[in-house]
Amino acid sequence: MKHKNISLFLIVCFLSGVSTFIGSVLGHAVGGNGVFLGALVGGCIGVLASTWLAMRFKLISRSTYGAVALSGIAGFILASIIAVTNLHTPIIPLASIALPGLGAILGNVYLSRITIAKSQALFAIIGLGLSAPALFFIVASLLKSNFGVSQPFSWFESMLATPERFRLFNIISPVVFVGGLLLGVIVNLYPQLEMQFRRDQGRLVATITAEAKPVNLAIVILGCLLLVTLFGYVVLENIANF
Repeated sequence: MKHKNISLFLIVCFLSGVSTFIGSVLGHAVGGNGVFLGALVGGCIGVLASTWLAMRFKLISRSTYGAVALSGIAGFILASIIAVTNLHTPIIPLASIALPGLGAILGNVYLSRITIAKSQALFAIIGLGLSAPALFFIVASLLKSNFGVSQPFSWFESMLATPERFRLFNIISPVVFVGGLLLGVIVNLYPQLEMQFRRDQGRLVATITAEAKPVNLAIVILGCLLLVTLFGYVVLENIANF
């Protein structure tokens, strides 16, 4: 098992690194913010491809592929954040290449032991997709304001380049960001709550039973934290403009 994990680590780190480089080159050819988006997409594809190869080489089982792939992508996203906030030194970005491989090992050793029903996983994936626009906006804003990394946020700046686009963004963004987060929370509350109705002496009595499902609860917590962050962002922006 130890040798398989080492091989898994090397394959994921190598392919995700190569795919990130290729994605950034292709993104640079597109121009604008293509370098960052190309690297991000390329790295995620590299993680998925490397974990698929690991499964084909019997380094991981078919049943653990999902946990390994998701953990590897989480490690890659964390590595991307660390890399873009430490561009002043080459050591930290190079060292962060190890995070996708470590994430894959974590998923193979620990997360694969967690039994998740397909319906719970589906609700979690839907909730994560609905939360993705707000998550990207918040992370891009924090990188720009706190670390001076403007590349991720430049996509939003291009959308706000003209007064017409700015007004359109102000109309659409609450629906996409807040609406997406609320839907993601509601969708993931559904598998954790059960409501039963019964009649008792002519009265209609409702009984609500709550059972925490770890993966769905994590999406609910993420959605609530992002909603609070967006609310704080709006409040601070209004105070600054007042």
